[in-house]
Amino acid sequence: MRIWIDGDACPVVIKELLFRAAVRVKVLVTVVANEKLRVPVSEFIQTL
Repeated sequence: MRIWIDGDACPVVIKELLFRAAVRVKVLVTVVANEKLRVPVSEFIQTL
């Protein structure tokens, strides 16, 4: 399973919650954005 996030439109609070949940349950999260975003370093979180 993979979760795709619109990094430009998603509120910061929701992104942080999804990042923590992704690491906890070991689900891949991909953040898609027009601009470079800061995301935690994790094997389960990537940007596009």
